[in-house]
Order: sequence, then structure tokens, then C-alpha cells
Amino acid sequence: MELSPDLLKIIANGGISVIIFVIWFVTYKTQTKQYVDLVERLFKQVEQDLKYKELLIGILTRLETKIDLQDRRSRNE
Repeated sequence: MELSPDLLKIIANGGISVIIFVIWFVTYKTQTKQYVDLVERLFKQVEQDLKYKELLIGILTRLETKIDLQDRRSRNE
């Protein structure tokens, strides 16, 4: 491929634009990857929080049942 003077002029004039575009593109890709990683971490955190809350609900339900049983026994006596 032969570079004509007109093509060289276009490359020279558009060089800054190409450099800015490349910088923007690299920045965009990097930020997109960071955003995806952040969303994945937050999703995992929400899942762990849900499991923890389910465990707490089970414990609180058992405590409530025990309290109710003791309350019924004390009323019957």
C-alpha cells in the first residue's frame, strides 16, 4: 500500500483525534470491566446477606417457639 500525500495529510490531521479516541476507548473498556467486577461482587454480597438472614430467621423462629411453649406452660400451671 502506497501512502499518497493526501492520505498522509489526513493521518496527520486526524492523528490527535485517533490518539484521543484510543485513550477514550482504553478508559471505557477499563471502566466497563471494573463496573462488571463491582456488580459481581455486590451480587455475591447480597447472596451472602440473604443466606445470613435466612439463618437468623431460623434461629429467631426457634426462639419464638420456645418462648411460646414456656409461656403456655406457665399459664397452665
